[in-house]
Amino acid sequence: MNGRRTLVVCMVLISAGMVLPPGALAESGEDIIIESDMTWEQDMTLSQNVRVINGGSLTFSNVQVTLENGVDIFVDPTSSITIDNSGLVAAEPPSGLVGYGYCDEGNRSGIKVEWPDPGRRMEIVLTTIEPSSLDGVTAYFGDDSESLSGANDSIVFDLGTEGEIWVDLVGPLCYPPSLSDVRVKRANSEISDCQGCQSGSAADFGHRNMMVHGDPGFTMTIEGEMWSNGSRLVGGQIANAGRLSINDTSLDRVGPVILTSDDAAITLSGTTHFTNSTDDHDVRTRAYSSIEWGDNVSGSGGLTDKWERRLAGQRLSFEAIYVAYEITGMHNTPSYSNFSNLDGVSFVKGGGERVVEIAWSDDNTWEDGAIWTEQAVVTITDYRTAWNPDGSGIGDYGGGQFPLGWQSDVVVDQETPNVGWVSITTVGDDGNSTDTAVLGDSVAVEAVIANSGTAAAILAIDCNVTSTGIAAEMSPTWPNAMIGAGGEEIIHFTWRNSVIGEDSLTCRALTPTQLVDDLAYGGGEMSSGAITWGEAEEEENLPHTLPIMLALVVGIAIAGYVAVNRMNEVDEEGRSQE
Repeated sequence: MNGRRTLVVCMVLISAGMVLPPGALAESGEDIIIESDMTWEQDMTLSQNVRVINGGSLTFSNVQVTLENGVDIFVDPTSSITIDNSGLVAAEPPSGLVGYGYCDEGNRSGIKVEWPDPGRRMEIVLTTIEPSSLDGVTAYFGDDSESLSGANDSIVFDLGTEGEIWVDLVGPLCYPPSLSDVRVKRANSEISDCQGCQSGSAADFGHRNMMVHGDPGFTMTIEGEMWSNGSRLVGGQIANAGRLSINDTSLDRVGPVILTSDDAAITLSGTTHFTNSTDDHDVRTRAYSSIEWGDNVSGSGGLTDKWERRLAGQRLSFEAIYVAYEITGMHNTPSYSNFSNLDGVSFVKGGGERVVEIAWSDDNTWEDGAIWTEQAVVTITDYRTAWNPDGSGIGDYGGGQFPLGWQSDVVVDQETPNVGWVSITTVGDDGNSTDTAVLGDSVAVEAVIANSGTAAAILAIDCNVTSTGIAAEMSPTWPNAMIGAGGEEIIHFTWRNSVIGEDSLTCRALTPTQLVDDLAYGGGEMSSGAITWGEAEEEENLPHTLPIMLALVVGIAIAGYVAVNRMNEVDEEGRSQE
């Protein structure tokens, strides 16, 4: 069977006046591989995938091609495809219908049938798309209505019914109804070939306010370039990461054409027109994809918009954890609140896809303006750290409010501090810097820290003895200061050392534990100049010991004087007794 299919394809290509380059048919999977310039000019049924690669180009010229279900045409970034005055039609296009979910009379989902024989009663049999049902669906026709149920149900019309008949459908709680098949026949009869009798896929009937539903009959994956001129595409899906140029072309059951990257582009020109898109828009792009929609280009109309720009996976990146925020101004979302995780990251709407721009249908009566563009605003509701605690007089970091752009990663670093060391100096009693100190005494230290950021910070510092890494004996233990945005402050403290010799201080700013990166707000370490610690010199000790020595001498003299007097008194008493 595989050999027969290969032979058929080869015969088709040869009959088209073409020469296949070496390797045009892959050995595995039998994909048609095109790596050079090739033109197809004969009508055909295509049942194999086509891969245009390595700088190749494929042209459909004045040809009608039926593509069997599941066929994919792939064009790599170096290659191109041209569809010129040709038709690419799916053998099995999407065929169901699904409503938009509106209940008001002007926007109800509806299907149209015609009945030419008023002398016979007509019956319409409606079958829903599995696994849904018609339970709770109400059918409206003329001035009448009828409740439906089950996987299929029928509506019988009275005698006298003729002409164009619309049946509107409203699901329970406005849930969108769906249809897979419709059959029109004589009431209570199985005759299928009567005048006015018809049956088929729901999408083949006239309809309003309903989208075509179902899997695409074929796919086109464009990473390079595609041109279409004066052509007709039916029942396929186009995914483009490269460039599309579509002129004077009919796109039926093809929309939405999907642009899969910010670098992708689409140009629609001439009398190009969409019909029966399978979503509520004809073109879907990424946030920054390029769209050119010509003045004479028409969309599917009704409730189907021209295009939507979408953004997925957007995140806010903060320098701290548990930062709370609120977003307003998004489509169909009055407000959204969240907070940053342990990595300082919070995904907008959980990273899900959201619509950031809509070009409304030309039939739009519900919105002002032709295009709606998101203008969302982020409001910081709680951004507190140890450097700006409640009650500190410093507001929330993060900028308060700012517009939310469309970039994938929004870094929130506005209105935050950025501190850095300027100097650490030891100061003598005369107020000048000194490089000596006495054991047992404290030396004054001045640490200067600057804040080049845009928000104030209350920070403390901690110092170690540089030579040992042991915590320095300081007073106060954790000296601190408030440093205003763009300002500079001196932090005063004293240092006492107990080891003779030369040493210094190494100080660091104590950063908030809420930070993802310890140095996000600056800080770091700095060492002072060397200080020589020594014993007090003798001449310096003399003034202190002299009074003590004098007191001892005087005390000894007084004691001697008292002792001599006492001895004299005793001697005189002895003599008097004799």
